Amino acid sequence: MSRKLALVTCTLSFFFFVPNIATSVHRSESCDIIQLTDSNQDSDNPKVCGNGRGILFSSRGDLLNNGHAEQPDLFFADVSNIFQPVFYQLTNTTQSESGLSISDDCGEIAFDSRSNLTGGNLSNFDQLFYADISDPNNPMFTQLTNNGLNNKSSRGSISGDGTKIAVGSGVDITGDNPDLSNEYFIYDHNNIVVPFAQLTDTPVVGSISSGPVATFDGSRVAFITSQNFVPPGNNADGGRELYLSEISFDPPNSPDSMLYQITNFPSGDFRAQGAQFAAGGNYILISSNSNITGMNPDENPDFFLVDVTDPASPVFTQITDSDEFTAAFGIIDQTAAKMAFETNNPDFTPLGSDTSDQIIFADITNPDDPVIMPLTNFGNDADVDGLSSPNNFAYIAFESDSDLVTGNNTDESDEVFVLLVDDCLSPPSAIPTLSEWKLIALAGILGIIGMFAMRRRRIGA
Repeated sequence: MSRKLALVTCTLSFFFFVPNIATSVHRSESCDIIQLTDSNQDSDNPKVCGNGRGILFSSRGDLLNNGHAEQPDLFFADVSNIFQPVFYQLTNTTQSESGLSISDDCGEIAFDSRSNLTGGNLSNFDQLFYADISDPNNPMFTQLTNNGLNNKSSRGSISGDGTKIAVGSGVDITGDNPDLSNEYFIYDHNNIVVPFAQLTDTPVVGSISSGPVATFDGSRVAFITSQNFVPPGNNADGGRELYLSEISFDPPNSPDSMLYQITNFPSGDFRAQGAQFAAGGNYILISSNSNITGMNPDENPDFFLVDVTDPASPVFTQITDSDEFTAAFGIIDQTAAKMAFETNNPDFTPLGSDTSDQIIFADITNPDDPVIMPLTNFGNDADVDGLSSPNNFAYIAFESDSDLVTGNNTDESDEVFVLLVDDCLSPPSAIPTLSEWKLIALAGILGIIGMFAMRRRRIGA
């Protein structure tokens, strides 16, 4: 009888113990990395389509062996087969392109350029352009602004459906901004009569505005500014606050916007950075040095998830918690269940990674109890920037001037890399929770009892 009890006890301990080890222990191996570009000139600023089929980026390199001169031009990589990318050169001028964004279906892009792509920019001033690249062999460009000398560039972010562009600019795009203050505009490709609308208007010149991002249909835009828009009028101290604009479109009429101030910092010393929408539009990921939830008293930048389902009553959840600088920018998937960021903060990076940048993943299905793990273990002071991912987070594109795939980037030019996330997130990995440690301890005790029972039985025999 005692032998049967011992066997049952050992069996139970095995089934209690093994599944917890298999599914809960933090994995040490890193994800597979592919070097997408390889040139002695810089390739950078990758932007991934929402469907994951392609990557837009800028490059000085002669990637197609067509005698390309050494200036930044736009390229598109079809990565339907990630191991055999097909490259297309979209621009080929003596000027440079920047501020890239791309629609979810890879069909439309927005960017800034000094190039004369349509015949309307002979003086090579900074302009905002839109392009249909559904046939990347024959991109169709549209110049959206007509800036003159000394005008600033207008940075835009295209909506997932490719029909809207959220624009932050100190340019008088519509004739309603003669003081050239930093304002927020929306471009509607479906509105032939009034394509541009200026949706904010303040007289403050020199304020800080950055990073407008749009939801899939452009009905919501998030951006960060130090201006005190009235209404709501809650930013007299000039903090870099997060705002949300809810837009109603009614072509050919100009669109209307309801503006919400989402953060309300106690002074101008605090800021939000790097706003990113989950594709559904009800969640925004930001980095902030403010003690928004009462869990960030050290006032170092950490990540927060903001539920803006009701923008009048936003709900904040702090995702990371470190007394060192974490990161200013992260990316988030379409369901607000996954995020990633790059950092060299030792609170998140693997032991022994020194000062190298690492890519960190967080499962935020339950944002109050995130599971955070490094996806990389780069050495030799690796540098990582510009993360971008499809909506499903199957992979992460980024730029680096480091030799991450041994021997492929010894010239230390910026190159575009792809990290295959799916390969290293199955099964889910995590450090065991307190309850899981209790089960592991119980399993160990049961196993010890079982072994003693079996030994006693053998001695008695």
